[in-house]
Amino acid sequence: MKKDKKGVLIPFHKSNILLQQVPFLNKIAQIKIEEVTNIDSTNMKPSLWTKLAHLIEEHYHNFDSFIITHGTDTMAYTASALSFALRNLNKPVIFTGSQKPIDDIPTDAGNNLINSILLATKDLAGVCIVFGSKILRGNRATKISESSLDAFESPMVLPIGEISLEPKLTDSYKKKQKNNLSLFCQADFDENIIIAIITPGLNSAYLEKIVDDCKGIILAAFGPGNIPDTLLPFFQKARKLSLPVIILSQCQKGITQMQLYKVGQQALKAGAIPGNDMTIEAASAKLMWILAQTKDIRKIGQAFNKSYSGEVTIH
Repeated sequence: MKKDKKGVLIPFHKSNILLQQVPFLNKIAQIKIEEVTNIDSTNMKPSLWTKLAHLIEEHYHNFDSFIITHGTDTMAYTASALSFALRNLNKPVIFTGSQKPIDDIPTDAGNNLINSILLATKDLAGVCIVFGSKILRGNRATKISESSLDAFESPMVLPIGEISLEPKLTDSYKKKQKNNLSLFCQADFDENIIIAIITPGLNSAYLEKIVDDCKGIILAAFGPGNIPDTLLPFFQKARKLSLPVIILSQCQKGITQMQLYKVGQQALKAGAIPGNDMTIEAASAKLMWILAQTKDIRKIGQAFNKSYSGEVTIH
């Protein structure tokens, strides 16, 4: 991004600025830059997830690792999406960005880029986010601040590493496999989903009206997945239409344990699908990814009770 004449941040089309602003990046690794798109990440959409995944597939055997510079607003969504799309991934795909433009004097962009490239040279496989002082699994990350240089956090699992004098990985990261399977790109997404937050007094009729216009719904419920009695008609209608309704907890460090309370149990009986401890970013990307493969409500439920890339804790 750069500031226009009025001081408003806008995208600009100069991908070579990365090496101009941080010229010694080439001392760490041999780098090739390709501009996929240049938009405010607020305008990110699933078709670009597909494009990114296929680009990595196309160049997979030509490079040791891939770094994607991305706006912070939707970075965790894209990282989650690629963690599902790139099956049998055995190389690092690292997302990074910055809170301030790279040509600002106090920018964090340079350090984030340097640390990403240093990490890209290590024995690492999978999709991750390098930002500030943290190295996070891509589908476990969420943005927690619009201004902090440590903008991302992993609420339900520990970071896979940290940035101190250099990137350091913990024992929880995934190493490259010697006898690995071939990369399989499964990069289709059905974006026709809706996410809603349950609030006290939410009218079931409002939710019932949207059922006919989408392929799946994610509801952020109270506590461990508790659903007000008044919303049961919505679940009954969704069940008749075989429409998947995924339940997450509104608590940032929450797990759906819907069997604990009657208000959760009755929603389960009505067809609700627990999202366990997934972030909203991972759950939405996963639902879009699954819907592109099947509309069978039973298979969708089974898929949400499976960890494909470490996105959910299954007990």
